[in-house]
Amino acid sequence: MNARSPRDQLRNINNTLLAVAIGALLLMGAVVLQDVLLLVFAAILVACVLRGAAVWLHRHLGLVPGLWLAVVIVAITLLLSVGFWLQGPTVTAQAAKVADTVTQQVRHLWEAVQDNPLIQRLMPEIKAKAGSALSSLSSMVPSVASSTIGVGGDLVVVFATGIFLAASPETYLSGFLRLLPTDWRPRGREVMDHLGNTLQLWFLGQLADMIVVAVLTGAGLFFLGVPLALTLALIAGLFNFVPYIGALAGAVPALAVAVAHSPQTAMYVAILFAVVQTLEGNVIAPLIQKRTVDLPPALTILSQTMLGTLFGIVGLILATPLMAATMVAVRMIYVESVLENNGDDPGPRTT
Repeated sequence: MNARSPRDQLRNINNTLLAVAIGALLLMGAVVLQDVLLLVFAAILVACVLRGAAVWLHRHLGLVPGLWLAVVIVAITLLLSVGFWLQGPTVTAQAAKVADTVTQQVRHLWEAVQDNPLIQRLMPEIKAKAGSALSSLSSMVPSVASSTIGVGGDLVVVFATGIFLAASPETYLSGFLRLLPTDWRPRGREVMDHLGNTLQLWFLGQLADMIVVAVLTGAGLFFLGVPLALTLALIAGLFNFVPYIGALAGAVPALAVAVAHSPQTAMYVAILFAVVQTLEGNVIAPLIQKRTVDLPPALTILSQTMLGTLFGIVGLILATPLMAATMVAVRMIYVESVLENNGDDPGPRTT
């Protein structure tokens, strides 16, 4: 193998330093704009889902994708509006009852453990912590309304941006690809197509998983005679959008309501959730993932922990699709285009 000339070595050093500098700048920008980047990713996820539905209808029924996109948006809006009109007041009232029941059970639990010697020994410290928490909560009350408005505004921005991205994806995709070197653009388009397809499949898999969990949970709660079965099943299904962690959180309201009914019912509900989650993790999810996206459980939990710690509930919700997209990007950009590229050109493949 011929030794590289000093000029080639210097060029490689310059390229490495340039790559490090660009990476550092991108990392600094990501830290500064972390909230904005999460909203952008959420908008891209919405756009991929809407565009995927429109393209699927276009392939099977004809007509232009833009028309089907409008139909999909109108259909989703009508479905949500009719569902809220028919069941919204009932579900809202039942959700308030669930929240009240959980609060009461927490209060009863606290009253039950107050006589414990260890709790009594720690009582001064607990009271001090509680007082500090209450004072902090009181200072936060004036900002609750503005925070709620801020969340609502973020949702409006996400869905509006997602609709515009879905309406003309080629405009934004072509603009992004023009930022890449000419030789990299074919591979860049291939990577972007795979990323969009991955996000679509992930959403379909999660939606199917949520529906199955909600149906199984609702049927079991109804059979056990647990009050508010419909609302509790909806909560369990919605929380299952966040894998693993959401499943545990979705069981808490049902257990609280069951404890208020009877300890025996609570035991049956715990068994029900254990059975449903066992079926979901070992039968339902693997069957769905065969046709969608298969993510390693360890990476999923680590990504949820990391992004949930850094960005709160938004990071927790978006952790799994972001991990799925990251795995595709690393595989196609680094593993396939760099490590497994046997050609002389170190740039990305253009297959």
